[in-house]
Amino acid sequence: MNRISKQRIKFARQNFKRFKNPNIVAAIVSGSIGKGYGDDNSDIDTVIFYKKPFTRKEFNKIVKEARQSGGDLFHGTPKKGFAVYYYINGIKCDFGFGNYRDAEKMISDMIAKPEVDSMKHLQISGFIDSVVLHGDKWVNKWKNKALKMPDEVSFIMVRNNIKFEPEWALYKMAFERGDVLYLQEYIIQALDRIIWILFGLNKTYHSGKLKGVEHKLKKFKIKPRNFSQRYTKIFKSGGRESIRNLYELIRETMDLVDKHLPKQSTVRIRRVLDMKLRK
Repeated sequence: MNRISKQRIKFARQNFKRFKNPNIVAAIVSGSIGKGYGDDNSDIDTVIFYKKPFTRKEFNKIVKEARQSGGDLFHGTPKKGFAVYYYINGIKCDFGFGNYRDAEKMISDMIAKPEVDSMKHLQISGFIDSVVLHGDKWVNKWKNKALKMPDEVSFIMVRNNIKFEPEWALYKMAFERGDVLYLQEYIIQALDRIIWILFGLNKTYHSGKLKGVEHKLKKFKIKPRNFSQRYTKIFKSGGRESIRNLYELIRETMDLVDKHLPKQSTVRIRRVLDMKLRK
């Protein structure tokens, strides 16, 4: 954990005191600060879990304080849970409020009925990587449960993302037509799918978005060689070379699926990748 993250976690503990009361079961810091790689531009993301909904009076007081600081209400209601942001000492501080039973249910539901839902993965990943401000017993119970990812979760993360266009399609429909926007859009989509597959192969809940995902990828044992350098090169090279480099990564990722998740066949997608344009 770097110096700035440590400083902001200390700051988060001070901020949490304004909300602490017997109704609060647990509180965590998630996001880049909770993961330990925050910088001077990082928000502080704090999630607070309560036993029963805040009263309308408590809710109004929190929203009023947020607005007085220069922040506002993000969304939600006192009954269903809500999120606000404050500016405290020049730092943007996001606070989410929700029922602790909803947190437990989300993890249980993912185990009982696995799915590829980026928001749910983001929230579960947030639990696992968080720093606890309050309620160690509760948070550690959730973490231990979430860490036991069922094989079915990782399998559908892989299965649902083995979807790529034939290589010729990018050459003919993007490069040769000079459709730069389509080319860049497809590269992002394809890399996003590759990354979902790698999270599945490494039995790790997805971070929910591409922002900050590099810090997870660096820790993965299963990934294409020199992965970060190579996807960076895709954006720098452009044109035919970027397409060639992308499809090399796709094929190497399929090799990893064959090796580490053999029950997921890659035969069909390899035929698609190598498909030739009709003359």
